[in-house]
Amino acid sequence: MSDRLKLVAAAAVLALFGATPVLAAKKKAEPAVEENPACPKKYGKAFEKPFNEIQKARDAKNWAEMLAKTKEAAALPDEKNVYESYLIHEFQGVAYASLKQYNEAVPELAASMESPCYPAAEKLTRTKVLMQLAYQSKDYGKAIEYGAKHYEATGDVDTGLYLGNAYYIKDDYPNTKKVMAEVIAKLEANGTKPEESTYRILQSACLQLQDNECVSQLVEKLVAAYPKPEYWHNLIGTMLQASKSDKEMLNVLRLADGMNMMRDGSEYVEMANHALAQGLPGEAQTILEKGFKNNAYNLPRYKDQATRLLADSKNAVTLDKSTLDKQDASARAKTTGDSDVKLGAAYLSYGMNDKAIEALTRGIGKGSVKDPDEAGMLLGIAYLRTGKRDEAGKAFATVSKSPVLVRVAKFWMVDMTAAPAG
Repeated sequence: MSDRLKLVAAAAVLALFGATPVLAAKKKAEPAVEENPACPKKYGKAFEKPFNEIQKARDAKNWAEMLAKTKEAAALPDEKNVYESYLIHEFQGVAYASLKQYNEAVPELAASMESPCYPAAEKLTRTKVLMQLAYQSKDYGKAIEYGAKHYEATGDVDTGLYLGNAYYIKDDYPNTKKVMAEVIAKLEANGTKPEESTYRILQSACLQLQDNECVSQLVEKLVAAYPKPEYWHNLIGTMLQASKSDKEMLNVLRLADGMNMMRDGSEYVEMANHALAQGLPGEAQTILEKGFKNNAYNLPRYKDQATRLLADSKNAVTLDKSTLDKQDASARAKTTGDSDVKLGAAYLSYGMNDKAIEALTRGIGKGSVKDPDEAGMLLGIAYLRTGKRDEAGKAFATVSKSPVLVRVAKFWMVDMTAAPAG
């Protein structure tokens, strides 16, 4: 349960003080009541003394005394008129709520709301209070009853949060999904970040409904808003499953590495294999050495594979590095940009980020690049490594064709400096 919902009782009682017609009355004055022929605003002489005592206890915030005096009034032998019955229910409800006896408060406050004496303009406010008190008393059926009425009438986001949580607790996953999806959309549209628990409840409901697309969308929202390792690992896993080529898989693992989310030796070995397949031995060597530094090869088979691949990568790097100047001259002489992009990838793999930016920008500028998504991705990474986030964002924004790479580009721009611990 979110911190906001844990504060429901205090919020609901404050609402009673601020909005109900009884407690809005001035000290010693009769409660404000809507003019209604069905509710003559009067009470009998027998009720006058207990009413004054109730008001006195209320002003002193002596809720136990207020409740006792209200019960005395209710026990008077005289038949109660409509107004007297209204007052008794209202006073008892307020006293019970203030004493945190919410199960007892809800039926009393509901009864006063249904009285012809209760102002119609206040009914929506009272309905929300009833929802909050019912939720706090764990009567989720009643919370749904009142919450659904208020939410349908107002679309209030706060009410939607209570309602969605109540539906979830009652295992009503279709309604949980409907309400929480609406609430999240409203919050995001207003520039307000939904609470982590709100995202999680919607994700859980979608999981129960086997709505995989919804689950995947919530993984992305959680990473973007609350970039915890567990959410990152889920995101990387879904991206790898969706990848259809070595190039896509390599870029997913680049993202995992860039965000320090590589988990075990298998991922370092897999990334190195994909880098070698793309003709990037420098990148393979770097990631394999990082795996050794991080003690990631905890299983013998991964350590053996990494050792063998690292030796192969070092041999290939020796040859590749010796030809970089020739590759550069050859790429500059060509009228199309693919050779420049390939050269930029090589420079990037060796940590030569400024040269990578120069080559990639030149290649993209020439046009006729066969894989503009890869070019934009590499340029974005190079800019990030040089601390130029604005330029990186523009480069990543050019990635548009591959759905997997579009997702990868988006998450390179997650601000990990603001990541919560966990």
